[in-house]
This record gives sequence, structure tokens and C-alpha cells, in this order.
Amino acid sequence: MSALPPPIRSSFVTALGWIFVCLAGLATLIGLLQNLMLQLVFLPTMQQQMAAQPIPPNMPSSVSWMFGHMIWFFRAFLLLSITTLIAAIGLLLRRNWGRLLFIGLMGFAIAYQLLGLMFQWWFMGSMQQMMQLSPNAPAHFADGMHGFMLVMQIFSAIMAIGFSVLFGWIIKRLCSAAVRHEFGPVNASPTFLGSPP
Repeated sequence: MSALPPPIRSSFVTALGWIFVCLAGLATLIGLLQNLMLQLVFLPTMQQQMAAQPIPPNMPSSVSWMFGHMIWFFRAFLLLSITTLIAAIGLLLRRNWGRLLFIGLMGFAIAYQLLGLMFQWWFMGSMQQMMQLSPNAPAHFADGMHGFMLVMQIFSAIMAIGFSVLFGWIIKRLCSAAVRHEFGPVNASPTFLGSPP
């Protein structure tokens, strides 16, 4: 009676899992430090400054909204980093819940890139309104500022589209029949190294 061959594990899933374990692990550490610093140092200082000098009434709505909800961005970043770390570990262990969670995170990342791009254009427009130059400013200076903002917006759009395409490709690979076969109960492993149980 011959022994069963070891389960086939693609290098794509292993490399993807390890890359995101490293990235998400680092992001989780950064997120923890950011939240601690924000909660213990910056937030009390900001509250004192806001009490002494409130936001001007003519401040654009996007800027005031950012100031009012800044702490939630850092908390959401930490939560997302921890969730990505858990999903990447699930990929390495060839758990199907890890694959499905990772696909969901990639879908969320695409939506975040596109919505973030729209928010950035809205925010940049508000910043341009807030940074109105004096009438005595040279015309070439105003054109330079406008051109700089436009270059930043175009670069951000290219990056957002590029990352969205990359995340879409990862979703497509994780949904392929060959990769789905890796995540069956036979291939699930209790260790990162992928040795069969």
C-alpha cells in the first residue's frame, strides 16, 4: 500500500501569506504605537488647543470633518491591520476562512482606494479654497500651486487604480479552482511551514 502524496501547496499562496504577515504585523505594531501616542499625548493636547482656540467658522467642511474624526482613522487602521494579520495567518495555514477573509479584505481595499480617491479630490478642492492667495501674489505662483495640486491628484489616481488592479488580480487567483483545492480539509495545516498534519 503506497503512501499518499503530500498535498500540493502553491508558492503563490505561501508567498502572499508571508508578505502580508510581515506587512500586517508591522502595521499592527505601528497602529498600536500610534493609538497609544494619540490617546496619551496628542489627544489631550488637541483638546486643550480646541478649547482655547476653536476651529474657525469659515473652515471647509472636509477639513473640520477630518479634525473631528481623526482618532477613528487610527483606530480603524489598527483594526484593519489586526484583521489582515489574522487573514494572512489563515492563508499560510490553508484555512478556507482565511482565504475568504483575505478575499473580503482585498475587495474592501479596492473600495477604499476608489472612495479614498474621491475623498482626496474633495479634500484637495477644499484645501485650494482655504489657501486663497492674496491679490498681490504673482500669477505664476498661483499657477504653480494649482499645477502642484493637480500633479498630486493625478499621481494618487494612478496609484489607486494600480493597487485596485493588483488587488483584483489577487482576488482572481484566490478564487481559482487550483487555489480553492489547496484549502480543503486535507491540506489544512496547523503550522506556518505547511507541513502536512
